[in-house]
Amino acid sequence: MNKSVLNHLFLPHYLPSSVDHDYFLQNNHQYEYIILEYMKNYFNQLESTKETSKFSIFSVLISCVKHWSILQNPQTCTEGNLQSIITQLTPGSFLPLYFHVQNAAILIEIEKNNIHQPLVSSWQVLLPTAEITSSFVPHLSCFPVTAYRLNDRSQLGSLAHCELLVDFMRNTIEYATSYKASRQVSETRNVPESHYVCQWWIQQFEGITIESNSNRFIQFKKKHRDQIRWSNTLLPFRRSGLWMTIKVVFHIILTKRLGRI
Repeated sequence: MNKSVLNHLFLPHYLPSSVDHDYFLQNNHQYEYIILEYMKNYFNQLESTKETSKFSIFSVLISCVKHWSILQNPQTCTEGNLQSIITQLTPGSFLPLYFHVQNAAILIEIEKNNIHQPLVSSWQVLLPTAEITSSFVPHLSCFPVTAYRLNDRSQLGSLAHCELLVDFMRNTIEYATSYKASRQVSETRNVPESHYVCQWWIQQFEGITIESNSNRFIQFKKKHRDQIRWSNTLLPFRRSGLWMTIKVVFHIILTKRLGRI
């Protein structure tokens, strides 16, 4: 497990050549959620000190990670838990979710001055293989992405919506396709298509509008420190999309609350 932490959070000289050789990624990313558990344990230690009480941002991050870690764990990601957490979100809180099998992430924000009309956003997490391997030039993604305002918060907490998000967690909908020997095949070695979360999911909410002030926040870029390695294997090793999502979410929260960092 410790070696997997080095593989994803840092960039050692030698990386695995298959997901089967990485603890977090093997068995369809079964243990990738443990990265978030480490973050939760770290914040729990901070919470026990007096320093965190001086800065309200810590309580926001602690609450965010506490809820997120429950839903990112395959064993506790249920419709009931998701519905309970969404309905209990307090003003000023954030709830992210990372969907490995969709290659996408979402962020729900309950603003202090508008608790009944939350903001939602979604984005592609990892770049397709061809884009990552096309050049040695660093690949960057810009954040925050466009945010959308819901007309009614109850849409988020409906059972149908929670069932949809849990299904997004468990089942890949689509991969990119190619033709081999005149036959169309799914490129399962590549990342899944993200548009069902990034586009279709947003469009399902009634009365949703683009948040006119979503661009007032400080823009920043995140480098894709990805590595794609495979040798005689079905699925290549790629660095954790969950870790990439954690970095993006924390940066969004911190810039919204503290300004440029």
